[in-house]
Amino acid sequence: MTMRFGVIGCGMVAQVMHIPYLAELPETELHAFADPAEDRARALADRYNVPNVYAGHEALLEDASDELDAVIVLTPFQTHADVAVDALEADIHTLVEKPIAATIEDADRMVEAERASDAVGMVAYMKRYDPAYERAQAEIDRLAEIDLVTAYDVDPDHFRIVEEVYDLVEGNPPAELIAESVEKRRSDIERAIRTDDDRLVDAYDFQLEHVCHDVNVLRGLFGPVERIDHVDVFADGRYATAHLLYEGGVRCVLETGDSDRKWFEEFVRVDGPDGCVRLDFSNPFIKNSPTELGVKEGVEELTETVHTPSYEENFKRELEYFVRCARGEAEVRTTFSEAREDVRLIADIFRAYRGESVRTGE
Repeated sequence: MTMRFGVIGCGMVAQVMHIPYLAELPETELHAFADPAEDRARALADRYNVPNVYAGHEALLEDASDELDAVIVLTPFQTHADVAVDALEADIHTLVEKPIAATIEDADRMVEAERASDAVGMVAYMKRYDPAYERAQAEIDRLAEIDLVTAYDVDPDHFRIVEEVYDLVEGNPPAELIAESVEKRRSDIERAIRTDDDRLVDAYDFQLEHVCHDVNVLRGLFGPVERIDHVDVFADGRYATAHLLYEGGVRCVLETGDSDRKWFEEFVRVDGPDGCVRLDFSNPFIKNSPTELGVKEGVEELTETVHTPSYEENFKRELEYFVRCARGEAEVRTTFSEAREDVRLIADIFRAYRGESVRTGE
């Protein structure tokens, strides 16, 4: 049976990934778009033959909740909680883009709403559905022990790349709505990291959207963080490093940053005494560019293998998995609860940098 979807928020990631792949999947139907930039939503509705357009999620849920099976929440992260809670209270399966929220308080609201609902809630961490990532755990388990994990992620100017590749529809949301949303985002961030320092507020704003991918990738491989040992934020807040201790004494150096350069680089490297496993992620906005899984073994002799398990697109695999979860055919892998702990960890990294005492373990 076809699942009818509403897309709430029709910006870049919606246009580049979620909408086109929902249109491709035989088991899904695009039923409604909601976006405060109604001109953008209507243009996209015409492009994809979508029958219903709304200015906000409230109108969508009031008018079409009985017709919808699922929604994807692709609004700015400071608005995720209000949208997702309303959808889950209407018992509509809800996929939320990362990060789940700006604050633990909003993430708590979402976790509670998902627990109280008969619907499925899932967070869109597409890297967890990457075929190379799924294979990496078995290769890591083959290491006799883990000496060090290195996670590196420095973003280029993604918007410049996207503009070169995709035909995006621009929109004109009401100015007062933008101002209100920006003010809430700033207020949420200040509350999350307990400071109004402009440099740290801007740094957390970027890192929350950026490094949440990495901390969730690491969580999937190594479990929760037990301790934050050292943090530095530098280069005018564009870069950060953190030394993290995971279960079983696994140590990780996390390096993350923002740049104007044109190449993308993100990897997780796991070093053991006689081997190394390395995941090299591809640019997420270049479709069907595969992640490579490299394995090196040997002391006296070297064996080096590079696996490219699939050219399937992670975003599409993620949507297919969400449909399976909604139908009761699979268990949610990237849960609201995990995503809440990712937000907590990132906030704790910034609070630790400021010299605050933060909790250990989760």
